[in-house]
Amino acid sequence: MVITFIAVVAGWAVTRFNSMNYRMDANVRMLQNLIIGAQQTAISRNVPVQLMFDASGDTAMRVRVLLDTDDDGQVSMNEVVSYRPLDGARFLAPATTIDAATPAYATGPGLVSGRPALMQALRIAPNGTLGGDVVLYIGTVANRPYDLRALSITGATARTAFWSNATGSWRRRAY
Repeated sequence: MVITFIAVVAGWAVTRFNSMNYRMDANVRMLQNLIIGAQQTAISRNVPVQLMFDASGDTAMRVRVLLDTDDDGQVSMNEVVSYRPLDGARFLAPATTIDAATPAYATGPGLVSGRPALMQALRIAPNGTLGGDVVLYIGTVANRPYDLRALSITGATARTAFWSNATGSWRRRAY
């Protein structure tokens, strides 16, 4: 009976373990680190850095980092571009946002205007600031509401905050 009880408890524990929660948290932390690195690059090289969030087709799971030396918002031949993929996640518009904005995968006044709707961007100035606050939303390909995560970025300092929707409502998470 003891062995049967242990097997039942172990089976219940294994089915309750959800590795996707850890993967989604890791994706948000990767985005945080990417923004911090882009901010440091902008300051140290005295050049604007643009982060472009690809949200369509096969590229819906990556971020482009552009060292925009000519400050035109476009990729030119002499500029450095790198790509950073998300792991098992994609940019996704939630049903409700943390900033009460119209649901989109990226919201806020700090987004660069004039980009295609499916490829929003934020620009980090050479002094390390953004044009305004931005909130990014990511979810899983399975589109489960409890897998949703958000990253809010304060424009003046590029300070980030991590949000989770695991309980059905947005909750700020500790670092």
